[in-house]
Amino acid sequence: MRAEAVETKKLLYIFGVIVFGGMLLNSIIDAGIYLEYYSVEKLWEYRLFIAGGAVVYYGAVFLYHQLRGRLKG
Repeated sequence: MRAEAVETKKLLYIFGVIVFGGMLLNSIIDAGIYLEYYSVEKLWEYRLFIAGGAVVYYGAVFLYHQLRGRLKG
């Protein structure tokens, strides 16, 4: 069996899409349940939390690869 190197940049971006996209999709699908127990404001607060987490995550991945590229040469 031939083992190929996995490109970490693509892997981290795909992982982020799965995690944060899944959380956002869950908030859209279960919006009726959120509204039943909480309020519209709490639902939007949760969605903004997801967006903020995604910005921090993708920013960290971007900076990691920028710094890694500079250190490599």
